[in-house]
Amino acid sequence: MNRGVLLMLLAGGLGLAYLVYDWMQYRMRRRRSREVQETGMAAKVSYDWKVYMMIAMALLLAFLYGRNITRFVGDPVDNVTKNTHAYIVAVYVIVVGVWWAIRQARKEARSQRALIGDQVTELVAAFKSVFRIRPTVFSALEEANKKIPAPTGAAVAHAVTTFYVTSLPRRALDELRERIKDPYMEQFIYILERGEDSKHDDIMGALEGLLHRIKRAKEIRDQSEVSMTVINGQTRIIQIISLLIVLVVGTVPLLRIAYEGLAGQFVFVMFASLGVATSWYIDSQASKLKEKVL
Repeated sequence: MNRGVLLMLLAGGLGLAYLVYDWMQYRMRRRRSREVQETGMAAKVSYDWKVYMMIAMALLLAFLYGRNITRFVGDPVDNVTKNTHAYIVAVYVIVVGVWWAIRQARKEARSQRALIGDQVTELVAAFKSVFRIRPTVFSALEEANKKIPAPTGAAVAHAVTTFYVTSLPRRALDELRERIKDPYMEQFIYILERGEDSKHDDIMGALEGLLHRIKRAKEIRDQSEVSMTVINGQTRIIQIISLLIVLVVGTVPLLRIAYEGLAGQFVFVMFASLGVATSWYIDSQASKLKEKVL
């Protein structure tokens, strides 16, 4: 193939890859902000590029271990050859790669909850400042919500509009509760439901207590993230080194020969499973810790 044509194909491929990446980032931002309400298959599709990178790497490794390599049997002078493969390893890396990619895709839900938690904190602080001088619940809520981005800001704006249209505060707050699933939003709505009937000082005290609990939870979350950063970093380095070793072994025919027999493939699967199980355990413990402090 002409070198100029090859360069053009390479440049075109890189350009297409960048467009796909940019589109995925755009869709991810819109999903997190809930600018669009996705349904059907679109709601189940992940827009995290890491997910597809994992799947692509799994397919590449499966190809390297499953591809045919012709080897001489006995003395090369006899010119007797056989075709060798490592099909068990190929199937194994596909299964593990797709499974880990699905785990990565599910982490988007935790990122969404963390985003909502930060927005609720900002909303409560802004409402407390406005309510101090404007002690009317929905008027103060409308003013406090002016700088809150979606999805929380959009949900609060909908609740305020519902109240102005129906004059039913309970219905408006119930719709807000339904749209934003967050424990601190639930506490905030509980305070708002009593805003018209309680004393102003009592509401301010309740808001102050809610902000204190939110800030305390944020401090705990920050401390846990700092504690897990070193462990996660070391685990990530080990995973990358292991992946590179597996890639090199699959690429170099002289190294792959050790895993072409049935016994060698089972040894590969056994040691790889130990590494995958260790990574899964550390990752699951980190995820559980994040869930507790969100």
